[in-house]
Amino acid sequence: MSQKSVMERLKKLMVLSRSSNPHEAAAALARAQQLMHEHQITEDDLVLSNVGDFACRFTWSAKTRPTKYQTCLWSMINAVFGVRSVFMEGSGQIRFYGLTDRAEIAAYTCDVLSRQLRQARADFLGAQNKRIKRTTKISRADNFAEGWILAVRSKAQRLVISPEEEQLLLRYEDTALGEMAEMTGRAAPPSRRSDQAFCDGHREGRKAQLHAPMAGEQRLAIAGEVP
Repeated sequence: MSQKSVMERLKKLMVLSRSSNPHEAAAALARAQQLMHEHQITEDDLVLSNVGDFACRFTWSAKTRPTKYQTCLWSMINAVFGVRSVFMEGSGQIRFYGLTDRAEIAAYTCDVLSRQLRQARADFLGAQNKRIKRTTKISRADNFAEGWILAVRSKAQRLVISPEEEQLLLRYEDTALGEMAEMTGRAAPPSRRSDQAFCDGHREGRKAQLHAPMAGEQRLAIAGEVP
């Protein structure tokens, strides 16, 4: 029996161990303890097996210090799905961790929205006057992106995680990730008409869409166009 199969079996046994039938509960708990002993699995191992870690397939060009709009996007996804994320310096990859199903959807969401945002920002850059300095263009484009993300955030439902899940994620961080630096991003530098760029981004962000094949044709927390 593989480690994954053992973990799944243990989870089912732990559910049965809380049965209202005392004989069924006792038998399930005894079997669970036996399996844990045979496979050298601790209670912490079992608890932490509920946490999944998934990487977003899309990566931005920044490999060491992401921009503010990128960190805003990741923070928004964390809040929507009740997960956390860590930026992997060197690869430019962002990884989401939390209860397995939610972390997997968060990574998918990040991939879809990142591609939409990159295209929207590129279109905005392409529409700028060619005589404008590059630094000004980049500043406006970054402000545009921040506005875009704010619009997406405004129509997303935030998922509040329980204190128990909060503790679970803290334990996962200590066990699997170790010490992590706070994730901050490079803010867009000031420039003329940056406020207008932000407003333009907010307007475009209202068009962001996300659909995923889920049971019962469920739509995710971020979907459709706001009228």
